[in-house]
Amino acid sequence: MLTPTGIISNTTWEEVSSRFRRKPLQVRRYWLARPRSAFLWAEVLLLAAVLPAAWLGNALEVPIVIASCLIFFHVKTLDRKVANSKTARLALDVAEALSFGIGTAAVLFRLFPAFTAGLIPRLSIGLRDAAEAILLAALLPFVLRPVLRRLIRQHRLGEGILIVGTGDLADQLYGDLAGESREQRASGESRGSSGSQSQNGAATLDLARLQEVVAREGISRVIVAERDAANRKSLADALVDSRLRGLQVNDAVDFYEKLFGKIWVDGLHSEWLVYAEGFRHSRVSEFFKRLIDIVFSALLLVIAAPVMAIVAIAIKLDSEGPVLFRQVRVGLHGNTFVLCKFRSMCDAAEAGVGPVWALENDPRVTRVGKWLRKFRLDEIPQAINVLRGEMSFVGPRPERPCFVEDLAKVIPYYNLRQYVKPGITGWAQVKYGYGASVEDAHQKLEYDIYYAKHRSLRFDLGILIKTVKIVLLGRGR
Repeated sequence: MLTPTGIISNTTWEEVSSRFRRKPLQVRRYWLARPRSAFLWAEVLLLAAVLPAAWLGNALEVPIVIASCLIFFHVKTLDRKVANSKTARLALDVAEALSFGIGTAAVLFRLFPAFTAGLIPRLSIGLRDAAEAILLAALLPFVLRPVLRRLIRQHRLGEGILIVGTGDLADQLYGDLAGESREQRASGESRGSSGSQSQNGAATLDLARLQEVVAREGISRVIVAERDAANRKSLADALVDSRLRGLQVNDAVDFYEKLFGKIWVDGLHSEWLVYAEGFRHSRVSEFFKRLIDIVFSALLLVIAAPVMAIVAIAIKLDSEGPVLFRQVRVGLHGNTFVLCKFRSMCDAAEAGVGPVWALENDPRVTRVGKWLRKFRLDEIPQAINVLRGEMSFVGPRPERPCFVEDLAKVIPYYNLRQYVKPGITGWAQVKYGYGASVEDAHQKLEYDIYYAKHRSLRFDLGILIKTVKIVLLGRGR
């Protein structure tokens, strides 16, 4: 634990603190659950218990199968979701991880028979052994689940966080975290003992006491949520000593990004955008991305040709109007283009009402259109836009000019999404549900900016895999 030092009473601290006297420092105490480490230790103990018996019985196939499944538990982030995701969702994730793990183990046994035969006298794993290995791996998340929940409720599995700032940004971050972190089971609480209580429930604190509070309450991380550059500098000066003693200090946007896989738009400032890593543009990567777009879109049009023919016939038989729907959308750098899709609504759906948001259960959607949207078959003709170079396979969803103009007025940094070529699918599309409001557009923008920062061929591949799963399970909008 950090301990207060004499530097708190130094005149330098008095000068730093005086800058905040007109705008008191807002302080929010926050508890963030961290089940990952406990999950990892449980896996190690499981393998440690199984390995000796498997070694003595010359049956190392069992721990190999278990280890393969456990690896995919981490790929599915069960170590973060096991305590709080819904039981049905957890069961589905476990089943998916097990299937990938079993498949990986089978491939290992198949591709490296000579190597594994040297380690394992009986290479061909029996059905009973395989069932036992799968059962042990499958039970781990469900056995660990109540233990993790209890530890989280007792605040024994996590870290104490202090959110600080002079304006409303600290309180806003606290509210966003409390609403967003249901899967993390993070609990927030304001501590009046740290200072006087403000009207919004946060504690107000003189800056000179910040180090003292960090040491007394066992804070391991401070999140700086501050828009004003001068105030950020003063907070940094106040935290230097604690930082060098081991305290973790994060900018609010960076912390939010790592926790949720999206960029906190409300906390963005131009300084962060300029100095943040990412947002890289390489001619080589752009060339390969374009090459992949051409190959994939051509293959999609060829392979899906029979399906497209059936869809076209179904649309014609179901309702009057053209098969293809064309609409102007905003693309890279604000340039417009004509988007092609299969028509899923009745003809002239906006006649008399003008441009409106499409609703989740929109009455304008036809019977065939409902199924097209569910399995995202209406998106297939966009491969033509990809071939033309107007779109990419992966990128932000292209919006209509009228919506872009209106949203840019109310959502800060909304036009940042135009620095990336729009896509048929994208990070926002696979991570966020159907959007039909300004708030939905705000949430999806946070994912779009995250994609713009981290985009790569590997990231694109992961998004495509998630998209295939959404299509196969019929989770489209």
